[in-house]
Amino acid sequence: MIVTGTQEKKILAQAREERWAIGAFNAFDINTADAILTAAEELGVPAMLQIWDFHDPEAPEGNSMLNAAATKALINMVIARAANSPVPVIIHLDHTRTFGGCIRGIQNRASSVMIDASQAPMDENIALTKRVIEAAHACDVLVEAEIGHVASNNDLNNSQYTSVEDAKRFYEETNTDLLAVSIGTAHGFYATEPVLNYERIAEIREAIPVPLVMHGASGLTDEQFRTCIENGIVKINFATYVQIEGGKAIVAALDKMNEAGRRPVFNALVGMGQKAAKDYIKHHMELFGTRPVTL
Repeated sequence: MIVTGTQEKKILAQAREERWAIGAFNAFDINTADAILTAAEELGVPAMLQIWDFHDPEAPEGNSMLNAAATKALINMVIARAANSPVPVIIHLDHTRTFGGCIRGIQNRASSVMIDASQAPMDENIALTKRVIEAAHACDVLVEAEIGHVASNNDLNNSQYTSVEDAKRFYEETNTDLLAVSIGTAHGFYATEPVLNYERIAEIREAIPVPLVMHGASGLTDEQFRTCIENGIVKINFATYVQIEGGKAIVAALDKMNEAGRRPVFNALVGMGQKAAKDYIKHHMELFGTRPVTL
């Protein structure tokens, strides 16, 4: 079942209170969507399935991930799969920099949307976030915002750590439902070892009453994940390593087929990649302590 914003808020509040987290895994196609949902179904826990603004009419030519028709087809497949799942499914629109992108997410049945104006001045970030919240809340959709800046994997020096004062001001002026904070992680592969500021997570948790979000989580150790959750992280974004694990399984299967003189079969290879991704996701759902919920 796809949950409403009100139901998502209840799930996140329970996670925050009980000190567990929900993994927000990116679905780039129907196979990764199925891997995410199958993992949650095997554990009987809620799933958060993240989608993108795949087709942005305002983007420069060639920058959209998919054209309009392909986007509609993919979203329809993902929605159908999620709607028929026996576990609660949160559909979350990941990093979106425009008001129009958030509206497209709401129209595509998202339970929550992320407006990312973290690289803009604070006043602009606040103003855009408030505008998105006004539209989203009218449709029972939650809003995630970001302050500080989670850098790319090769640009950790440009991370802007979220201050407690900024987090408090931002929450008080926007009443955002979730807040992504910068605490030392980076998107993609890590070029250098990340230094995570656990104390900052705990300080921000004490300062504001909403769930905190960690981006750039792929590649952290089990101990790092657990410590982040203990200190107050509630939503953990995950993308890169899910794709890598699935890809590695396909490469290994191809090697075995070549050694045995067998011809590769498309469906079999996709299935092997999907199973590896599902197992990897399931491990992290267990690691995050994700629990069954009653709505």
